[in-house]
Amino acid sequence: MQPLQTSHSGGVGPNPPPAAVLPLPNQIPPLPKVLPEPDEGPVFTEAEQQLLFPATARSVCDEIGLNWWAAIKLYEDGWLSFLPETDEKLDETQESELRFVGALVVAGCDRGMLSALLAGLPKPYAFPPNKLYFNWVARQWRILPDPVTNPEASFSDWVESLVEKGDLGSLRGILELTHDALSRLSVRLGQRQLA
Repeated sequence: MQPLQTSHSGGVGPNPPPAAVLPLPNQIPPLPKVLPEPDEGPVFTEAEQQLLFPATARSVCDEIGLNWWAAIKLYEDGWLSFLPETDEKLDETQESELRFVGALVVAGCDRGMLSALLAGLPKPYAFPPNKLYFNWVARQWRILPDPVTNPEASFSDWVESLVEKGDLGSLRGILELTHDALSRLSVRLGQRQLA
């Protein structure tokens, strides 16, 4: 019995030899130049860089659940910097802007709420929604602290949330851990000085 494999024409047939499917090394075209020569400028400027598989406005709208008419209306009302129906493929800025503003509309924001929420942000509204949040008390957008690049900010926010909750147990636990870490560090420093 021969093993079965789907061929390129959609039918079923025997496995072809690898040389029939893969190009030989001398048949592979050379890779395009990626790095600039010393006298040349950059290969891509930030605005020119294209996505490998750029999205269309319709595909983004379908993905986030935004009505196509609502996307056109967002442009007409000045919330989008580009007309979705004229741009076949979106660049990164346009896609981020459509996702950000579109997500607010899908969540139920009307014109008045959009005005209130977007009042303090610069246009275009190309912000990654997973990196900022709206602080309702301060009525402004804030960047989420990145625990990897800025662990102090994340820790401070966590301690502040424990204070707001009145979580004495957790705060005392942090204090005990801090005292323990300080005493261990003091012992290490003392040992180094004696050596």
